[in-house]
Amino acid sequence: MEKITNKITELLKENILLKNDIENINIKFGDDRKKVFLDILQIVDTFERAELSIKERNMDTSDDSKKSIERLLTAKKKTLSVLEKYGISKIIFENHFSTDKYCKIVDVEPDSNHSNNFILSIEKEGYLINQELLREAEVIVVKN
Repeated sequence: MEKITNKITELLKENILLKNDIENINIKFGDDRKKVFLDILQIVDTFERAELSIKERNMDTSDDSKKSIERLLTAKKKTLSVLEKYGISKIIFENHFSTDKYCKIVDVEPDSNHSNNFILSIEKEGYLINQELLREAEVIVVKN
């Protein structure tokens, strides 16, 4: 009976060690996955900066250029849909106010038409992964 008890105790200890190993692997995998997603988001950022630059330079006026830009931005849309498939979504600020949880304030501007912390512009989009913060949004907000 003592041998059986010792064997069960030994197996339980091994089971706990294996469970800890699995948890550590899952944590590392999750961290590595987040790093990959952040790298992919840099590609999305590049598309967004290019799109903004094209619009600022009025390079999207002719039908040919509009079609070319649309084809180029298809890659951005596809990338975002792949990220969405893995639980990544853009942070939406429905009330247009910054929150410490989801925003990094990169600049402030006075604006008597809005309350403090009203988001004037999003300089870099923020993203969630399965409703948890993946990357903060970088915003410009009102400070009166």
